[in-house]
Amino acid sequence: MTSADPDTTPRPWRSRFARLHPKLYIGVYGMAGMLATIGLVWLFLAIADEIPEHGTLARVDVSVARWLEAHGTEWGESVYFWVSYLGGPGRSASIAAAVLWFAWRRDWRRAIALVLTVAGGELLGNMLKLVFQRGRPETATEFITDQSWSYPSAHAMSSLIGYGFIAILLCERLTSPRARAAVVTAAVLLIGAISFSRLYLGVHYLSDVVGGWIAGAAWLLICVSGYRMAGRRGG
Repeated sequence: MTSADPDTTPRPWRSRFARLHPKLYIGVYGMAGMLATIGLVWLFLAIADEIPEHGTLARVDVSVARWLEAHGTEWGESVYFWVSYLGGPGRSASIAAAVLWFAWRRDWRRAIALVLTVAGGELLGNMLKLVFQRGRPETATEFITDQSWSYPSAHAMSSLIGYGFIAILLCERLTSPRARAAVVTAAVLLIGAISFSRLYLGVHYLSDVVGGWIAGAAWLLICVSGYRMAGRRGG
């Protein structure tokens, strides 16, 4: 079983402009991606710069953490503990299954792209934690067994990268708008639930989660742009 030829593979995301002017499209797409990435990086650094100042952002973080702590329940903690699991070992298992499925279909381009995207995101997230070295909330001791830094949230960042990229790969294979919408909606809800679970369990501040989303989105944008441009060259 072999992967489909790049020219015959369904690509619902390909616009009429992209089909008629492929070279110009690549240039515009690359420039737009670069500008978006720069904007996301700037926003990520702006949040990181605000955290040590104990200003409005820090007060919002504390207020949200205290409100969730006051309104949390044992049942809620049990539920969100398993939701959080989907952003850790569960996410790793899902990505491994997707890679094996692509490999079984001999779709090496997608399998390798997924591995590189996820592995690069993990490395980037760990590096960012070491650079900013933000401490965890005081309530984190119950659900954190190993000592690690808080900003950005690895669950939020890695879930957005992993599940987001899988959703993009699935949407490439789907021709039904409803099916693509269902995949995107499921991915957004899953990423949102995993991210919220980190707040509910008291292991991250709100800005950690937002920072994870931003860093994850920037990395995902870079990887998706590279993946699609490589696919066009291969086609």
